Amino acid sequence: MSKIVIALGGNALMENGDSRDYGTQVKRARRAFEALSTIIVREDVVITHGNGPQVGDLIVRNQPVEGFPPAMPMHTLGAMSQGLIGEILIEAYEQVRVKNGIGKEASNILTRTLVDENDPAFQNPTKPVGRVYSEEEYQSIKNMENWHFMKTEKGWRRCVASPMPKDILEKNAIMSSLTSGFLPICTGGGGIPVCRDGNVYRGVDAVIDKDLASYILAHMIEAEELIILTDVENAYINFGNENQIPLHEINLGEIEKYYDEGQFSKGSMGPKILAAISFIKHGGKTARIGSLSMASGLLEGKTGTIIHS
Repeated sequence: MSKIVIALGGNALMENGDSRDYGTQVKRARRAFEALSTIIVREDVVITHGNGPQVGDLIVRNQPVEGFPPAMPMHTLGAMSQGLIGEILIEAYEQVRVKNGIGKEASNILTRTLVDENDPAFQNPTKPVGRVYSEEEYQSIKNMENWHFMKTEKGWRRCVASPMPKDILEKNAIMSSLTSGFLPICTGGGGIPVCRDGNVYRGVDAVIDKDLASYILAHMIEAEELIILTDVENAYINFGNENQIPLHEINLGEIEKYYDEGQFSKGSMGPKILAAISFIKHGGKTARIGSLSMASGLLEGKTGTIIHS
């Protein structure tokens, strides 16, 4: 069997226009596991996932309010989202497992990701999180301690650092779970960001890109494949233009050239391509990027963008 890391995008739990209630997210997750059930049975699979909408909701619920308990730091909200989404994914997987007679059980592993406290990202927070604030709201909270803001087309948003991941601290627990026959669900939202403080680790307020963290995990456990599932069928060059071209089978040199040319948006496809490139350059066999709704075709090599060394 091959070791495969599958990174679920936000559409695995929520699509545009969906209610953010628990039941809707379980229904979406069940659809994802139906699409992945064959490969889960056949191979040694690790599931990672995003947490954008969920952690954004937690930020709103965690706003400092006079007379209420103190707000928790950002890194703890990442931990909360891992537990929340882990429950959703395991409930959905259990429904599929029982229906299809799958023996493999799932385990949710709270995961920390090491970052460098000297990463330049901490000096220039650029990752928007949480809700959009009006100008009036912004004026009342702009001096909030340790909060940074950025102006967007819709209004003001809080922003945090997005440092590069360096290590997955629970990699041994994940590997142990995998070799014991479980389906590990881990590295949610890129993992809880921590820095080394002497001989221990402390949480830091940041958001780690989940695709880059998934690459680090895949490399650490020596996975053969990294599969990134999103809401588009392919990566494109000249995306959004009349001459856009979908990328299918492509080698490392070609995709690096397109990445260096700036063909992939930093806010969407760029990190996915960078994760795929990094995975292949560090010993991975194959990286696949494609649509969750067409996961079967992606796994069979019929759809999506497939990158080889």
